[in-house]
Amino acid sequence: MIITRRVQTIAGPILTRGGATTLVRGLRRVPIIPLLIIVGVVFMAVFADVLAAHSPTLPSLTHRLKPPFWEEGGSLSYPLGTDPLGRDILTRIMFGARVSLTVAALTLLLGGVGGAIIGLFSGYMGGKIDALIMRVADAALAFPIILLAILLVATIGAGLTNVIYAIAMVLWARYARVIRGEVLALKEADFVARARVAGCSHVRIMAVHLFPNVVNTLIVLITLEVGSIIIIEASLSFLGAGVPPPNPAWGSMVSDGRDYIVDAWWVSLIPGLAIMLVVLGFNLFGDWLRDRLDPKRRQL
Repeated sequence: MIITRRVQTIAGPILTRGGATTLVRGLRRVPIIPLLIIVGVVFMAVFADVLAAHSPTLPSLTHRLKPPFWEEGGSLSYPLGTDPLGRDILTRIMFGARVSLTVAALTLLLGGVGGAIIGLFSGYMGGKIDALIMRVADAALAFPIILLAILLVATIGAGLTNVIYAIAMVLWARYARVIRGEVLALKEADFVARARVAGCSHVRIMAVHLFPNVVNTLIVLITLEVGSIIIIEASLSFLGAGVPPPNPAWGSMVSDGRDYIVDAWWVSLIPGLAIMLVVLGFNLFGDWLRDRLDPKRRQL
């Protein structure tokens, strides 16, 4: 009897009509299509070696410029067609997704998290330290990412690592400025004053009291920046300053089809659509996440 009452007590609020209605409303507001796009591209990137039916780099000139399967002359062996070297476009899109997501993840780890820490330190310390860090951030924001990447390629050489460094060297400033603005307002709050009175060190105040209050903003920024990083990486690959060939990258795939846009439209259009869908999916999910994490925007 006691166990039964405990189960009813725990399950009661969950099984009430109001709780069920709130759950249904929450599920209705979840952006299903953006989530499906994100899950799909992550799945392709992780399991590209298993899903791909062809090599992403090995050419096959006997199958060059085959159209998609729904066009005359197309084949299900190459469902999205082939490029000028006979490589399967679907396979290269899968492996290109791995490149784009790897660049986005590592860039956000270096630039996003690093910029958040710098912004947290700058906003909390204030004074001349804050002014100096913000002037450096302004200089970083004023420097074009594309030009920086081209300079790195010219001096060091093309490569995935150089793309990550080039984007992170500019991206950190965006996070630093936003997080710094949040900290400027939070450090005057009563709970920070109480922590100082209690004898907490500056490091403890920043790590324990301030950082948890800017995590929501950091998560939203990271989600919204994924699309921007994918576009930047694709632009660099399109210009030849990104991932070197024959490694598949969405930007270089679009570039490969420039001379065939009339007779073989799929070589450029399909990778371009992949970029558009993934960026749109991350942006829509980021907008939804911002609304859910911001109490002022949240509506149940």
